Amino acid sequence: MDLVLRIAVVLLPLLYALVAAAYGWLFVADHPLPRKFARPLFHFTLGLHLGYLILLTIRWQQFPYATVSQALSATAFAVAVVYAFVEWHGKASSTGFLILSIAGLLEVLSSLLRTPDPPYREIFHNPLFSTHAGFGLLGYAAFAVAAGYGILFLRVYHEIKRRRFSVFFGKLPPLEVLERMMVGSLITGFVALAGAVVSGAIWAEQLFEGAWLRDPKILFTVATWAFYGLALTLRRLRHWHGRQTAIASLAGFVAVLFSLIAVNFFLTDLHGFH
Repeated sequence: MDLVLRIAVVLLPLLYALVAAAYGWLFVADHPLPRKFARPLFHFTLGLHLGYLILLTIRWQQFPYATVSQALSATAFAVAVVYAFVEWHGKASSTGFLILSIAGLLEVLSSLLRTPDPPYREIFHNPLFSTHAGFGLLGYAAFAVAAGYGILFLRVYHEIKRRRFSVFFGKLPPLEVLERMMVGSLITGFVALAGAVVSGAIWAEQLFEGAWLRDPKILFTVATWAFYGLALTLRRLRHWHGRQTAIASLAGFVAVLFSLIAVNFFLTDLHGFH
């Protein structure tokens, strides 16, 4: 098993580089060759990455997030999973090189920072906490991808208003496709964060018996989840259009960053409750 893991550490960054190059070729030239093999290669890489994380979990008997290397690889996988859904939902592949290049960069850093023996983290042996952490990671990755699509949407929107397109933005999908991909990311993040809130609440109640209810990170997480739910609801009711949704995705991601950094490190302890 250790040999397989060592091979995967080298193979995954190479595969992500090939995937990003194929999607980049598709973006620049829309050639039939990358259109034919880019998506199957991406799905193969995604499946291999999933197998690698499962083997890591089995090998060390804990959620694969105990080191910086493992955290980077799990984050890369979360970003790639979100993009797989967004590509299917948006029915467009021309933005793949942007998102998958980020996933590939994270995987390269993960390989460079790999340590042979990760430390024992008792908290990562708890199935409920592992479920909570996995859902939370997927949710926050989805919101980050949604913010990226929000930036692209606003940039193309302003290019259209000015009636002028640069070469790069002229190759991006139409506004309605970018909006669909952004909303797909938001839906993924909202559902995943709901799973994180529920599983985290069950886990925390078992350990802290109600003391966690007033904890700042719980309150900020629920508030962030509610904010995204409101944005999706307003869009569904057609009170909001793409521009408002894009701005909301950016504002929500700022709240996510505040929650992850300020709340966890300044207002309370990481995974401890007052």
